[in-house]
Amino acid sequence: MTHMTSSRIAVFITGLTVIGTLLLILERGGLIAWVGFVVGIGLLAKIWFKPSNRDVTLGVVLLAVTGLVWIATHQYVISTWESGEVVELNFETSKGPHIARLWVMDIGDDEVVYFDAPPEAAESLLAGKPVQFERAGNVSTRTPSATPVDQLSEAEGEAVLGAMEAKYGDRNNAAIVYYALLGSPRDRIPLVARMLITGSGPSARSNLF
Repeated sequence: MTHMTSSRIAVFITGLTVIGTLLLILERGGLIAWVGFVVGIGLLAKIWFKPSNRDVTLGVVLLAVTGLVWIATHQYVISTWESGEVVELNFETSKGPHIARLWVMDIGDDEVVYFDAPPEAAESLLAGKPVQFERAGNVSTRTPSATPVDQLSEAEGEAVLGAMEAKYGDRNNAAIVYYALLGSPRDRIPLVARMLITGSGPSARSNLF
């Protein structure tokens, strides 16, 4: 392999990392993507100004480490979340059926979920469209009473966070890891929803929301 061919291969491999991490930054951010992007740009500059026979190896290592760290972190977060009680919501959106697996808190008489929802899912929940709600193997039809997080009062926000901390404890650290290292899709709409039994009247509602 000639030196020029080696440099071209190194640029191609490193370029894959730079493009991939840039797309992640634009879509969701996250420290892993930023580190991979900055190191990738640095390696491209190194290849340009001071090429060596190790550049291909460095490019492969950067691509592999960035991808593996991202995937491993994602798996850690998902496995940690799934180790707590998770409920499943199945409902229709403007883009078709949507299934979400979420933590659930019992606040007063209400079953409450927190959801970083895609726009179409948020639209459906905020409109109060029926949801098939599965908890501990039991499925029931619920009417969501959803509120965007930025519209919660301070007391309401503290009630949800307090209930989440009390129930899930150290598992909440996975959320910190998720947002810091992996970021979050920029179109997500954080909301809190009470899952009301369909047909229940105002008397079934607590004063929390």
